Amino acid sequence: MGLSADNEALIRDYFTVVTGGEGSRELPAFFAEDVIWHVPQSNTMITPNPREGLAAVMDLLTSGVDIYQPGSMQLELGHIVADESRVAAQFTLNATLANGNDYRNQYMFLFSIADGKINGVWEYLDSLYQHRQLEKD
Repeated sequence: MGLSADNEALIRDYFTVVTGGEGSRELPAFFAEDVIWHVPQSNTMITPNPREGLAAVMDLLTSGVDIYQPGSMQLELGHIVADESRVAAQFTLNATLANGNDYRNQYMFLFSIADGKINGVWEYLDSLYQHRQLEKD
């Protein structure tokens, strides 16, 4: 495989692990020690933003799922575009929020990759919709 195909396979494997499937490695092993994760500035739930370093990113990933009811997250992976150093992945996240509201949001992640590890993530989503679903009774 070429580097583009390797990078795409890495991200597909990452999403498999994130959604509870059997992947080739544990979640922290996907990331470089100096990884940086960016979320939209309008998402005030995530502070600091960006999250810098493996420990901060793992905290983001493990604490962020608290807004969903356990076992309710389903991910529909859409388009993936990869090159030698980046992968763009479009997906839909379906879940039931902890407050009982249905959640269906479109996401786009841009991953930067070096030496077979994710060293940067830029997360894009409809944060207004997310906020409204979290606040809605």
